Amino acid sequence: MSHRKMTPRGQMSGNGSGPAIMMMPDHIRATFMPNPPLKPMPPVKKKRKQPIVGLAQYIVQFERTPPPPRKEQPTPKELKVKKQQNLKKQHDETLKPVVDEYRKFQQECGGEYEGMNCYNTLFVGRLAYEVTERKLLREFETFGPVKDLKMVKGKDGKSRGVAFVEYDHEEDMKRAYRAADGMKIEGREIVVDVERGHTVPNWLPRRLGGGLGGTRLGAKEKNFTAPGRFDPTRPEAARPPPMPMGGPPMGMGRGRGGPPPPYGGPGGPGYGGRDGPGGRDRPPGGY
Repeated sequence: MSHRKMTPRGQMSGNGSGPAIMMMPDHIRATFMPNPPLKPMPPVKKKRKQPIVGLAQYIVQFERTPPPPRKEQPTPKELKVKKQQNLKKQHDETLKPVVDEYRKFQQECGGEYEGMNCYNTLFVGRLAYEVTERKLLREFETFGPVKDLKMVKGKDGKSRGVAFVEYDHEEDMKRAYRAADGMKIEGREIVVDVERGHTVPNWLPRRLGGGLGGTRLGAKEKNFTAPGRFDPTRPEAARPPPMPMGGPPMGMGRGRGGPPPPYGGPGGPGYGGRDGPGGRDRPPGGY
């Protein structure tokens, strides 16, 4: 227990730090004095003007007629969907004569285009712009003798990242279809598919509302960005499994496997080229 003496009431500490409060002038001492107590107020006497009653006497005032029919307005989401449907309908009507002309041109080609046998031809997309025809030929000659190779170029003479490779034998084309899909050329994974523009009757390129591919499905998490072909009927199966620690096992990561689809099968949205597989067929007219 401390033996320190208590400071007398109304005075400051006696350590010589200042004078006692009662010795201060009145205008300074008033700042240290408590306020006067509040005056007690009498309780408020409130009388209720109306007695408390229930609601039974007001039931007769309620409305008894049926309510008017409610007019339902479309929600913002419904308006957006309707607007998209109208725009799609207008776009389809605009493309209809172009699609009809494309169908006619597709039927007249008979599976050949510019001297190439389309049934022995592969579509190669997502090529790096630095890849030359000689480099591409050297890569695809490993699967068999190549009869012809054509790289799609723009008006400026630069590569569009799309090419077509024709083999002498169909078996070589099938081997390249299985093994070359997803392989890297100049540091970029390519996609390989059969030539659909002149072999699949109901095929349409992307510029006409068709094509194959999963890069434009919707949001970023829905798009398919893995290298190689994309199967729209099995989108989840087309996604590669998680890569194990240390990279892929030996012999994996180059081909997709499986035989090419039968000719005449369903087509459907492109692989990265402007027109998708088979998109080189442009009927006269310049569209």
